[in-house]
Amino acid sequence: MNYKKLLALLLSMLCLTAAAQQLGTWQLYLSYYIATKNVTAHSTVYSLMNGNLLSYDTEDGEVRTYDHLNVLSDVGIAHIAYSKEADKLIIVYKDDNIDLLDSNGNVHNLSALKDKRILDKEITYVGIVGSMAYLVTGFGFVEVDMKEGVFRNTYKLSFNIYSITASDEAVFIGTEGGIYYCMKSDNMLVESNWKFRLNWGGMRNMYFYQGYLMAMNESGLFKFAPYVNDNVAYQNGSFTFLKESDGRLIWGNASQVCFTSDVNADPTVISAENKWSDVSYANGTYWMSEQEKGLRSYKINEGTFVPTGVVIQPSSPIRDLGYRVSWVGDRLLVAGGINTITGFFNPATAMYYEDGQWTNFIEMERPAEYPRLNVYNTTDLVQDPLDDTHHFASPFRTGLCEYRNGKFVKVYNHDNSPLKSVLYPSRYYYNYVTCSALSYDADGNLWMANSIRDTVLHVLKPDGKWLNLYYKELDGVSLIDQILHHSSGIRLFSSRRIEMRGVFCLDTKGTERTSDDRTILHQNITNQDGTPYLPDEFFCLCEDLDGMVWVGTSSGLFVIEDVSQVFDPNMTFTQIKINRNDGSGLADYLLNDVSISCISIDAANRKWIGTQNNGAYLISADGQEMIHHFTNEDSPLLSNYVQSIAVHPGTGEVVFGTDKGICSYISDATAPEEELSKSNIVVYPNPVTPDYNGPIAIRGLVSDTEVKILSSGGQLVWHGTSAGGTCIWNGCANNGRRVASGVYHVVANDAEGNKAIMTRIVIAR
Repeated sequence: MNYKKLLALLLSMLCLTAAAQQLGTWQLYLSYYIATKNVTAHSTVYSLMNGNLLSYDTEDGEVRTYDHLNVLSDVGIAHIAYSKEADKLIIVYKDDNIDLLDSNGNVHNLSALKDKRILDKEITYVGIVGSMAYLVTGFGFVEVDMKEGVFRNTYKLSFNIYSITASDEAVFIGTEGGIYYCMKSDNMLVESNWKFRLNWGGMRNMYFYQGYLMAMNESGLFKFAPYVNDNVAYQNGSFTFLKESDGRLIWGNASQVCFTSDVNADPTVISAENKWSDVSYANGTYWMSEQEKGLRSYKINEGTFVPTGVVIQPSSPIRDLGYRVSWVGDRLLVAGGINTITGFFNPATAMYYEDGQWTNFIEMERPAEYPRLNVYNTTDLVQDPLDDTHHFASPFRTGLCEYRNGKFVKVYNHDNSPLKSVLYPSRYYYNYVTCSALSYDADGNLWMANSIRDTVLHVLKPDGKWLNLYYKELDGVSLIDQILHHSSGIRLFSSRRIEMRGVFCLDTKGTERTSDDRTILHQNITNQDGTPYLPDEFFCLCEDLDGMVWVGTSSGLFVIEDVSQVFDPNMTFTQIKINRNDGSGLADYLLNDVSISCISIDAANRKWIGTQNNGAYLISADGQEMIHHFTNEDSPLLSNYVQSIAVHPGTGEVVFGTDKGICSYISDATAPEEELSKSNIVVYPNPVTPDYNGPIAIRGLVSDTEVKILSSGGQLVWHGTSAGGTCIWNGCANNGRRVASGVYHVVANDAEGNKAIMTRIVIAR
């Protein structure tokens, strides 16, 4: 058989499968939106955007993003700088890891500083001189030879260093007490060898340029001869950046850009109101980091900067914030705040992802009646079930915000709704209208919590009318995180912290009257063995496909097996027991004392569990098997603090919202079909090429489908059962050996065994 011809034929017939993401693969949804710094190297412009790296090739127009899936060694970049002599870009991460990126796209990692257990090692400034990078830390500074890719020397000094540069003969440091220098021929570890050059402090940026020390503080840019006591105020002004780029010295701020190629002459000054945070120059073009407007190119025409039309800003999240993620159909909603006091000043980030594009909501402008309104910390984003252009968001302390087509429409607060301020009638009462836990019920009513008030629960009905629900158990409760509308009609609420923490349960009996409602607040947990728990925090609630409710707390994972029993004050919670299988007959509680931050259910009723410091787990439907445990040490998961998880039932894509951004994993469970049909079956990859060793997915099945793989001669090769609508075959026979090249038949039977279909898989080894 000519397998090459067969492969080509089937490739043309099965082009649909090419679009499917490969099982077990990861994707990072990093932000390349807010441009803060850029450097030029040959025909390439490197840009730091939201702490992530992007490059633009000025010759062919290619935009390339970098992450730790393809090139880099880490996440969260603090500094970038380029050495022309080494022809490398140094990338310094917030955790003090270091990468050296060469012009061919290869990375050399230097992790020694990150791995050392020493105090005050945070890198706060990078100075490039020739092929040497000088890295300022809290304990002194470190030299990195960028050409050789090695650490050279470490200097521990008592100076509080702001900036650093060097000439051929000496190293200069800007400290809070002034500028010092030490000759390279002297021992720089001996502090007495560092000589006072100038008693002006606050030099935040320094370059050695054309034989002069150019130093910048809040008063302006100054020119110094290296070793004699003279100085010149070269340019007055409060500047925010200073750099050497393609032979030019460039400095400036949000209202002007200055540059020169001769520090003995007056500089060129161009005024322009903008948000430029950094400027580089190469081949007659100026590259501006324009914050929310991205990276843009300019040329000078008649003394002004004129944009050339090149704007670099890929479709991406506006920020690497992923507090709440949720799927609504094929649309991923993201709220980027956090329900903690420390996260109060996170920007009001709301966005969604659909069809490969990100839509970032236009952030609310301050209404005229609220001159000092602070819109921060979006903790929830929900979509109107009847109108996919209509959304509500909850900036945690600013009330409820309404959006249409991603544009702000209205804010509901103390003045125009039942939502009340915590500090009314203080002057800025409108900054303290707590709102959280947005959730639509099956009738299109929007539920929310107005914490630290007497009446906490409010409902906005589809006709615009409000329903306000008072329950004594919630009077003054500090933080409700989540509302679960259980399939039984009972509602459960996670009350996270302080005295009134717990699981609040509510049965409205289908009416708007509260007089006959059943309520209870479970604060103490007793498990099936009589073991008591009093968790410090209750984080999350999730209903599985069997109607059981999984509860995540700071004390671990608990299950309410029968929701109809929640109004019994003596109700017990179940902890899943895992046998040790060591002959002792003993068992351990699943994830006991692990702080569970979020839970989501996939199409196979398996549980995806996020934690505050242990990454994410996938456990089987009954909790007895741990299928995966992902951490940022052994997987592309961005952080071990997983704030939320959302599983797409159709594709199996599992999205993780973390404190460092959003990423996803393609799992092997999808929603089952109602009945077996050959037209629904998709196998991928198909054909299986010689370079592929991963899993083979058979999708479009019903629940618990029995799948058999048969050879072309009809012999049984492998059999298994689907997880939801997908069955995974590892490409091996039942004896564990990889199967040979050939055509294999897939036979699928439903759980009753009364229907079978067939398709084919081509394997080339």
